[in-house]
Order: sequence, then structure tokens, then C-alpha cells
Amino acid sequence: MKLKLVAVSPEVETVIATAMLTTNSKRKPQEIFEDLRTRPDRVEKLLRKLILKHGSVLEHNRLIFLVEGEEREILDLLLADRFFEVSELGGGRWLLSCNLRTLISVLDDDLPPGAREAFLEALRKASPVLWERVVGRGR
Repeated sequence: MKLKLVAVSPEVETVIATAMLTTNSKRKPQEIFEDLRTRPDRVEKLLRKLILKHGSVLEHNRLIFLVEGEEREILDLLLADRFFEVSELGGGRWLLSCNLRTLISVLDDDLPPGAREAFLEALRKASPVLWERVVGRGR
């Protein structure tokens, strides 16, 4: 199975940090976001404190992959997490979409060959801070 990341939501780390702060702030999300855009050090500090099992703040993004694989491999991914979305393009090609919560949740699962590596690389591109945390946990 080959997976290529073709699109990712912009400013993923800032959006996650905004979601974290929105849960206990009286400020509007847009105000928090605009403030955090100018403070990457604060974003990194927040993400390093994030408890990954509380994943709702990891849902405010989208990663889209072009996949070359067999139907069985796509089914394996769909069975790994119900929040993967897949569209068949034909000729063994598919569009696969998910958010970081879904991607991180399946890294310990039995995935089709090539999927784990592609997901880790996508995580590294989308959020270097979360990638360091996940890889540092020995996944």
C-alpha cells in the first residue's frame, strides 16, 4: 500500500492550541487563535502538555491522502477506525481522509504495510511537536 499526503489543514498546531484554551477561556476562539499565531513558543508549550488520550482537540483538522492499494487493505484501514473516510477513484486508487485524532489512534494497530510509516510522516509534517511526543512514547 502506498499513501501520499496531498493536503493538510493549515496551522494545525495553532488550531489545536486554540481548542485547548477555548475549553476554559471566556475569550472567543478567533481572539485566542490570532494571539497564538504570533506566539509559536506558547503553542509548542501547550502541545507538549496535551494529554493525547483526550483527543477532541485533535479533531479540528483534516489530512487527505492519495492511496494506491487493494480493496482489502482499504477495508483494514476502515476497520481500524470508523472515522477514516474513503472515496474510490478507480484503478486501485483512493482518497483517504482523517483527522489527527484518528491518525494517532491507529498507530499501534495492525495496519497494512506502508500505512504506519506514511501516517507518521504525515504527523511529522502536520505537527512536529505532536510527532515528537508520539515517537518519543516508543510508537
